[in-house]
Amino acid sequence: MGTGDGEADQRGYGEGWEELRRQTLRRDGYACTRCGADDRTLQAHHIIPRGQGGPDELSNLLTLCRPCHGVIHQTNKSFDDVRDDAPLFPKPEAPAPVARMQSPDDSYCSRCGHDCEPNELVAWTNVPDTSSSATRGSLPDHLTLCKPCAGFLLECERSPLRREDLTANHRFGIHELSAWRLDAPVRSSVFAPAQVAIRRKPRTLRERVIDDTPVRFVWNHDGGRWLAIGVISYVLLVFLVGTLL
Repeated sequence: MGTGDGEADQRGYGEGWEELRRQTLRRDGYACTRCGADDRTLQAHHIIPRGQGGPDELSNLLTLCRPCHGVIHQTNKSFDDVRDDAPLFPKPEAPAPVARMQSPDDSYCSRCGHDCEPNELVAWTNVPDTSSSATRGSLPDHLTLCKPCAGFLLECERSPLRREDLTANHRFGIHELSAWRLDAPVRSSVFAPAQVAIRRKPRTLRERVIDDTPVRFVWNHDGGRWLAIGVISYVLLVFLVGTLL
């Protein structure tokens, strides 16, 4: 990370850092590689941190504006005053090392809890406050949704979601979201906000027996699934042995 003249040497970057920082900004067109901003303080970001052996080389550096730099360094308190100024989404062509959502929680669908890439998410802005009077005022600025859950909520009569409330860093159509809706989980995550914690009607036997019952907490996770298979196999084995004896 670099900022202004002189500061780099004080931070231990050594001789030649300032010229390397200039080369990085020049190569990236004097614009943030995460959001594209060219009217903010620009800094050189180490893809592999120096503390982990990352070299001071042009191939290990990317240009970031200060707010987006704070997105990458979530625990660095020196960015706390500007991190919220970074866009929620990275631009579609952002390099993979910096193509992150504004906060780690934004990468998870607010309804199903699945971890998604930015191009698999849409953001619900203007979220209506459905909290009780006791908790009113805790409404988030936005919720992020995977495309299947967004498609389901758009067509669900009980949902207040509207197409005009959805934004993303890529173009998407209402028909695209509608096509994905049947891939939305039957039940929402136990941590889903009230605005999106809406059940989808099950369509198949599996959805009725597993995905719409507490069995999903075991069967839909690899560890729980193998444990269940092991227990069932053990019970069947004991039964067969008992029958033969």
